Amino acid sequence: MGPATRQDRLVQDTTPVMRLLETTLVLNDEKGSSTKDLEKLKFRNEKLEAE
Repeated sequence: MGPATRQDRLVQDTTPVMRLLETTLVLNDEKGSSTKDLEKLKFRNEKLEAE
């Protein structure tokens, strides 16, 4: 496996973990966050999931 292939595989493996972490942060902070901030984060999550 070449360096470029390895990097692509790492990115593919890391992306779902990052989405999970972002979702966890959003859900943990829903009570203390403003509605506007929460909507921004939800939109960003949906955008990442669409990629």
